[in-house]
Amino acid sequence: MPLTQRNPVDDARRGFCAGRKVTETPQALLWPCLNDDPHCPSRMVLHAIAETPVQISVTLRHINRLRKAWGLNRGKGRPRRGGSQKNLRLRGIVSR
Repeated sequence: MPLTQRNPVDDARRGFCAGRKVTETPQALLWPCLNDDPHCPSRMVLHAIAETPVQISVTLRHINRLRKAWGLNRGKGRPRRGGSQKNLRLRGIVSR
């Protein structure tokens, strides 16, 4: 009878998939942060949560998944600044 060997790839997959879910309490604490300013970047929300007296362990991925589930996700891509020099030059507002 042949001995079966453990596959290291299967072990890596188990560790990768072994995540944890965000429970109701952290979700209740995240809701006001995300609902008040939906255009705030997730990284800033993560920093704001870190400064609160109640410490919850939540990752950037958790925040992004909750944003998607609650319909509070931001637009795709880098946020644009309204009055940048490049935009003003293209419009012909800035003269030399």
